[in-house]
Amino acid sequence: MSMKTEMARFSARLKKADKKMALELDQPPRGTGTLTQECFTKKVRVKAWNVDGFPGVTINGSYSKAAHILMLQGGAYTLEPSKRYREIAEYFAIEKQVKVTMPSCPLAPKYTALDVHRYLVRVYSWLTAEYPEDDFFVFGDFSGGGLALSFLQELRDMGNLPMPVRTAVVSPWLDIALNNPKIKIMKKTDPILPVEELKEAGARYRGPLEPDHPFVSPLYGNWDHLGQILIFSGTDEILTPDCELLAEKAGKLKGTEIIYKKGAKMIHDWILIPCKETDATFELIFTFFLEEALGF
Repeated sequence: MSMKTEMARFSARLKKADKKMALELDQPPRGTGTLTQECFTKKVRVKAWNVDGFPGVTINGSYSKAAHILMLQGGAYTLEPSKRYREIAEYFAIEKQVKVTMPSCPLAPKYTALDVHRYLVRVYSWLTAEYPEDDFFVFGDFSGGGLALSFLQELRDMGNLPMPVRTAVVSPWLDIALNNPKIKIMKKTDPILPVEELKEAGARYRGPLEPDHPFVSPLYGNWDHLGQILIFSGTDEILTPDCELLAEKAGKLKGTEIIYKKGAKMIHDWILIPCKETDATFELIFTFFLEEALGF
């Protein structure tokens, strides 16, 4: 484990990151404007757009490949994205020369999962029509990872839109109700996620849907014919027990290949920390996305 990662863990405990998140989930800040067009570096081209009243951006570097990442940011379906997500998108666009689309999904508690899925289908329909030559990949973290995996299941069932080539998620939220009994044990090692407050946020997000509906808890959905999926989680976060449950299904699936990588001593969503582990994770993701000989 790098010094930066260890310091991030120490800082999260010292500053009581879980308590801070709990307060933000109860009173989510709005209007942060971190994904507005003028906030991006001049090294990328930014196309701002609007679907159903919700803004989004598509960015690319100077010599983009015909590869396009739909990036779904975390935030417990409630919080606006931090500037770190903008930095990650810029890294993808500049260093890896791919297009990156970041939709500003409707947020709970004002909106529910049904609103989000309706919006995301509209965004993806527009994207695939606007960029017909591009290969699409989906990347998401935390709640964005859960949404990505729910969305895959919805796309497969719809059958009228192209499936993404591959999907990668980090620390995905797979069960909105956090019912896995092992979570109680993992609470001792997770300095970031507040379990009870997340349960409340999840209940607000799911709205009229049952807790096991695949729109909010992809763990309980049909995992056949979803293509290749790369999943990361850390040994020291509460979302790992459900990732392990999903990995156990991998050998029984049809038309779906799940590659699960567990980061030793890694905390929740470590890609939000600029560190060597994050660099290594992104390299694995892009090898997975773009290399024919994956070597996994």
